[in-house]
Amino acid sequence: MNKSIIWALAAGGLGVVGYFAASHLMNRDLVEAAPLSEEITYICRETGALIRGPRDPGPEGIDTGDCQTLVQALYCPACQSWYPMPPPEALARMPMGPRCPKHRTGLLEEIPESETAAVPSP
Repeated sequence: MNKSIIWALAAGGLGVVGYFAASHLMNRDLVEAAPLSEEITYICRETGALIRGPRDPGPEGIDTGDCQTLVQALYCPACQSWYPMPPPEALARMPMGPRCPKHRTGLLEEIPESETAAVPSP
């Protein structure tokens, strides 16, 4: 009886490890296959205004208006809000990447196509 329990636990453990390994490999392929857009969304830390601009602004920069601290913005699909990108020191401590402070879901650079298709154009 003890051997059958040990074998069942071992098989279950191997199944769980295999599942997580396969899902990690599949997600990595999807992320690597997604092309990076040339424009990204920026957020002003003072006003919260969103500005769309080039990924690498170069020496000419982006027209920021009154904004002094412009950082890349990341989108949370759960609460449909934009959040500032964490600083590099904080990102180094986030093995799963930036997360929404409210829902703990992963933050995205762009609004997913499924959400933009659901919103009617003005």
